[in-house]
Amino acid sequence: MKFLKELLNDYYKSPSTFQASRYWKKYEDKIIEEIKKADLNKLRSGVYSVFATFGFSEYIYSPKVKMPLYLKLLKKIKPSRHIVTHPDLPYSLKLKDIREMAYMNCVNQGKLTNTKSIAKIETSDYGSPIDLFQLEGKNYTMQFFSYYIRLCYFNGVTKLKGDEVIVELGSGSGFQIEILKKIYPDLTILCFDLPYILLLGENYLCNALGNNTIVKSNKTIKWESLDKIEKGKVHMLGNWKFPLLKDYKFDIFWNAASFGEMEPDIVRNYLSYILQSCNIIYLLQARKGKESTSEEGVVTPIKFEDYDSMLQNYKLLDKNDAFQAHRRLSQSGGYFQAVWKLETLK
Repeated sequence: MKFLKELLNDYYKSPSTFQASRYWKKYEDKIIEEIKKADLNKLRSGVYSVFATFGFSEYIYSPKVKMPLYLKLLKKIKPSRHIVTHPDLPYSLKLKDIREMAYMNCVNQGKLTNTKSIAKIETSDYGSPIDLFQLEGKNYTMQFFSYYIRLCYFNGVTKLKGDEVIVELGSGSGFQIEILKKIYPDLTILCFDLPYILLLGENYLCNALGNNTIVKSNKTIKWESLDKIEKGKVHMLGNWKFPLLKDYKFDIFWNAASFGEMEPDIVRNYLSYILQSCNIIYLLQARKGKESTSEEGVVTPIKFEDYDSMLQNYKLLDKNDAFQAHRRLSQSGGYFQAVWKLETLK
């Protein structure tokens, strides 16, 4: 990718608080080298497994279940219809069944939260998604469903009007942005991320939403203020540009999972630029913090109580378990999602 070198040079000049902490240092060199040689037309094909670390983790389940030896012997000795030997999921589920149930969950959640129906939008087929399938004549992936479910949760707590300014830190693949813009085309969105992730997300969004919708990082790298923000467009900015948000008024701050990959002092630093400047904060994070060992992962796991204490003058509107369209999001001790609102000072 032609602009990667310039972005990396600017990134490496930034303060250490904006550079990858220990969790991401493990992947950084590998991701950069993979990007240089990657065929982005296969971005979602599963060929580049390291890209799954920040969202491009689509895959197809292959129910190859090995029958225990004792069941094989028992089946030969005493055949019985009660001994399940086929490679299906429990209750004889098929992959098709799971997809249809996830789809209907999205349909129902959309109705409950007055969110535009999943049946009226579809995912892009850019990047050769391995999990692409069709329902009701539209293209979907399970990832697409799950990001839609996050939006439904948000709308169930505090409803989007559709013309807000949203700041997302850790935009990753851009899948959440794709959902937001396909449902609310008038949203103005600022995406902040590490340089190598930013470029992959930018590439995807340009193809999923159209080049005219995206203000690319080769423009924003020169910004010294946010005066050039274009209403209704998606803006791609390096995470080291986050201080530009100081005293910038906007509507919603969105962070899903990436705060958990940082140390508490780094999270506190990011929040220092937006507290009191935005009205609503949405977080989806590991309830007990991300994995941590003496050599890898985060140094100090950050937990729900830490976020709540950092969000001074914000009232917690709702907290709940986080779900994908087909299951509970359960890695690392479970995930929560929550919404806070700025309290009006009296």
